[in-house]
Amino acid sequence: MNLNKLQEAMRNLGLNQLIVASPKQIDYLINRRFECGERLLALVVKPDRAVLVLNELFPIDPINGVELVNYNDCDDGVKVVADLLDSGHVGVDGEWPSAFLLRLMKIRPELAISDETDIISDLRAIKNPDEQEKMRKASQLNDQVMHEVRKLLKVGVSEAEVAAQIHDLFVEISGGDESFETIVAFKENCADPHCMPGDKVLQAGESIVIDMGCKYQGYCSDMTRTFFIKENTMKEVYDLVLQANMAAKQAVKPGVRFCDIDEAARRVIRDGGYGEYFIHRLGHGIGMSVHEPYDVSGSNERIVKAGMCFSIEPGIYLPGVGGVRIEDLVLVTEDGCEVLNHYPYDIEVID
Repeated sequence: MNLNKLQEAMRNLGLNQLIVASPKQIDYLINRRFECGERLLALVVKPDRAVLVLNELFPIDPINGVELVNYNDCDDGVKVVADLLDSGHVGVDGEWPSAFLLRLMKIRPELAISDETDIISDLRAIKNPDEQEKMRKASQLNDQVMHEVRKLLKVGVSEAEVAAQIHDLFVEISGGDESFETIVAFKENCADPHCMPGDKVLQAGESIVIDMGCKYQGYCSDMTRTFFIKENTMKEVYDLVLQANMAAKQAVKPGVRFCDIDEAARRVIRDGGYGEYFIHRLGHGIGMSVHEPYDVSGSNERIVKAGMCFSIEPGIYLPGVGGVRIEDLVLVTEDGCEVLNHYPYDIEVID
């Protein structure tokens, strides 16, 4: 259980107590997923003890190595957490709502509180062999669906219709658990990196951006490909984005910084004359959540380590004209990276 790994990390860091509040973090640590809405949820972790504080509205089976403390809607959940804490220093998961944190500070003003989000983020960023295999399988399923997507792209179809058909394909091929809302964009809408599918109808000569992903046993995939209908009107841009994608993947290996990988892709696009049109970070971590630490950006000087998994997704976005994005997931190996996506990169012009 990943809880044991966290407790070992806490001992190594000399951290005696930690409040974990994010449902995703808790799921990672104890293999239980909770959706408690506005009600307090907290896992109080010490090097030799872990206590789950949970509203009694959410019954669960016993968890090995985890004590359960229930409270009800007439109780002060923060007071329950406060009573479990020793004096001195306490680390807090940065995703704990401020209303709970401020209440804890009022109840226990003597506590020295620090944001210790990274201690869990560091653990989640390194995928073990079982997690790696689940990531591979999720990407394989995504590849399968993408092979069917090109058959959906015909003159006269709308973005929303394609997105609905992709959803049906995920249901058929992967069980239907999408890792995020599928992005389908035509022509000028491709210049919006997060365009949501609408009523726009596909016409000849337009670019098409498809960004989609699914889950396999709780682990996410994410991939983007750009197509063209009837004719390719953006060959120069497509070739440049593909070169940037390849350059970034070649830069991935243990010991480099995330910002260096970002620069490897950004340099290609900048030298090609489109630097101002690459308007987002190069990528993001991925695993149980589609966006996990750490981001692949010019501001992140964190060192890449074997076992990390993240996206490489350069893009060029031309307002009013269109755009191109090509995205893959990479798993860092001991001497480079394994690309988890295998859908082709050749420019696809659909007749």
